[in-house]
Amino acid sequence: MALATALAVSSLAGRSSGGEEAQAAIRQTPKEVEPGQDSLLNALSFSSKRDPISVAADGLEFDYRTHVLVYKGGVEVIQGDIKMQSQTLRVVLDDHAENRVKEIVAEGNVRVSKGPRWATGGRAEFDQAKQTVVLSDDAVVHDGSNEVSGDRIVVYLNENRSVVEGGTGRVRAVLFPSKTGTPGTEGSAP
Repeated sequence: MALATALAVSSLAGRSSGGEEAQAAIRQTPKEVEPGQDSLLNALSFSSKRDPISVAADGLEFDYRTHVLVYKGGVEVIQGDIKMQSQTLRVVLDDHAENRVKEIVAEGNVRVSKGPRWATGGRAEFDQAKQTVVLSDDAVVHDGSNEVSGDRIVVYLNENRSVVEGGTGRVRAVLFPSKTGTPGTEGSAP
């Protein structure tokens, strides 16, 4: 959510309409990290960190009528040790609340990484109202050597749970036992 606010504030403050590179960075209000918020896909909401958010792209367009911000071309978002890359990033603002985000959609070779964990897919969508993150179009999540893949991975942020869907294929998981004999890297799973 802080990512979306940063994107919106950078657009509204600068009244940007494009250019060779659009960048934004803002400080967040401190928030405590809730249990389970350290998951890689939870990081897509960019809301549990205090670090500034930096956004770079080849261009930025803001439509004042529809309240839609679009970063285009080699989009890179960085906050602390979290990095997201995509071809486009669309932020839809709430018409009824200033700088409140309704939805964030990243499309085209989406990659999110945090330390030894990374996720890839063709599309990632954060829905504020539903408090969900959906990674789709051949979604794959890696945690070290462990891997889970499917057509779609849905993370329910408020429920601390994820669902992997196979679509036309099957869900696949490859989990390596840790030194203690249980699957996962340092006791975690993707």
